[in-house]
Amino acid sequence: MRSLIVLILIFLLFPAAEAQLPTATLNGTVTDPQGAAVANAKISLVSQGTGVTRVTTSDAQGFYTFANVVPADYLVRVESPTF
Repeated sequence: MRSLIVLILIFLLFPAAEAQLPTATLNGTVTDPQGAAVANAKISLVSQGTGVTRVTTSDAQGFYTFANVVPADYLVRVESPTF
């Protein structure tokens, strides 16, 4: 019976522990000077401390996202042939 209670507590507390991971999500929208969305832009997220680079591409509405970003200083670069 005791092991059943411990097992139930683990399942109840696991979501709370998972929610406290030290990461974030960074997202945004790439637009041109007139405010129009820029599709297929290359967005690079460069860690200033480690130099590690993550890359994604904006969608048709110019939206991009980086999940599981560890808090640190970053440089965000956007490249597009239309710029």
